[in-house]
Amino acid sequence: MSKILKILLCADDDGIMVKTIKNAISNKGFEENIVLVRDQHDTETISKEIVDADVVYPDKAVITREMINSATKVRLFQYGTGYDTIDLEAARERKIPVCNMPGVTAQSVAEHAMYLLLALARNDREYGKEMKEGKWNRNRGVGVELAGKTVGLIGFGNIARIMARIAHGFGMKVIACRKNREKGNEGFDFVDIVDFDYLLEESDIVSILTPLIKHGSYRTEGLIGKKELEKIGGAGLGWLINTSRGSIIDEKALIESLESNVIRKAALDVYETEPLPEHNELRRLPNVVLTPHIAGDTKQALILRYTLIAENSIKVMNNERPRYIVKELQ
Repeated sequence: MSKILKILLCADDDGIMVKTIKNAISNKGFEENIVLVRDQHDTETISKEIVDADVVYPDKAVITREMINSATKVRLFQYGTGYDTIDLEAARERKIPVCNMPGVTAQSVAEHAMYLLLALARNDREYGKEMKEGKWNRNRGVGVELAGKTVGLIGFGNIARIMARIAHGFGMKVIACRKNREKGNEGFDFVDIVDFDYLLEESDIVSILTPLIKHGSYRTEGLIGKKELEKIGGAGLGWLINTSRGSIIDEKALIESLESNVIRKAALDVYETEPLPEHNELRRLPNVVLTPHIAGDTKQALILRYTLIAENSIKVMNNERPRYIVKELQ
């Protein structure tokens, strides 16, 4: 008789998720019970369903200490890339593994970051909107060639390395900063590893590709504030791109810098509060390109993500060690 495997998915089904997970679990000795909580802010339903769940995929839902302590059956909290919404200490106390998926969305996020860069270079926001309104206005401002421009990558992990290759293919100069600078460029000879302040002051475009870290000596929460924005704005084009996490940037300071044209342009996929509130000032600014946290959402990346959810679920149900336990719990 098959054992019941309850997987709590704090996400809406995109037509791929449930189908992929079911296919990966089939014939593995389990009868899957997949529960979707489509609203990631519905803490009441999440708290109710987590109690008897075996595996939880929070996505961007907040998982509190109280939720973890009530989850008497849970064997795994499975995240995508970021795992900043869970009480890691509570999970450690309960000896529940928390896993992520390093590299699974790297290609997708890097390509999206490059798309945002191109959107800024070719005034995509203005032209796209006006064409849909039936206008034919070629005087919105000329574009910018990227060849010869300097892109500064904050972080040099999987995503940044892919973006570095893409940007290099456009003829751009690539510089990057990383917490362990002694590792150098690791064979990426066209990338110069520099210190943080130099990157801010010498880049035409700064792209944030580092994870959100809330504690410790490598804390990145609030990394980009007023002082850093002024440094970015004082160099070259003065453009900023963020596909990492919203709270790496002081959003209030960013809005002020965009209004005053210190930062000439920004392209954002992530925000301090998500979903981005309807009346957030970022929505009305003409020098901002916005997307709704979709950088990692390509069909290829999603299939890899959902397959790993299923594979790690089977591992923990069979009392095996899951893949990619986060470093804080190793």
